[in-house]
Amino acid sequence: MKFLRFVLATGFGISTVVTVIIVVWEWLENPSGIFHDESGTNWRFVYETAISWFVPTFLVASGIAATAYLVWSVIARLRDRTP
Repeated sequence: MKFLRFVLATGFGISTVVTVIIVVWEWLENPSGIFHDESGTNWRFVYETAISWFVPTFLVASGIAATAYLVWSVIARLRDRTP
């Protein structure tokens, strides 16, 4: 349970930070006026951009977190067994 919580929390945290940074950056840069114009913010495009960054970042970050957790667990067990 600890493993799953660590992996999901790490993946969620990293992907949320990355997604917020990218979406705000893109909104401010506003390439071709697709994020906002005189009539306001195009929330559908903001949402699609957020999802397109969040999902892959979550998968990669969770995979890296899972691998790191497992490696750390193996190292800790080996260290505990050594006299």
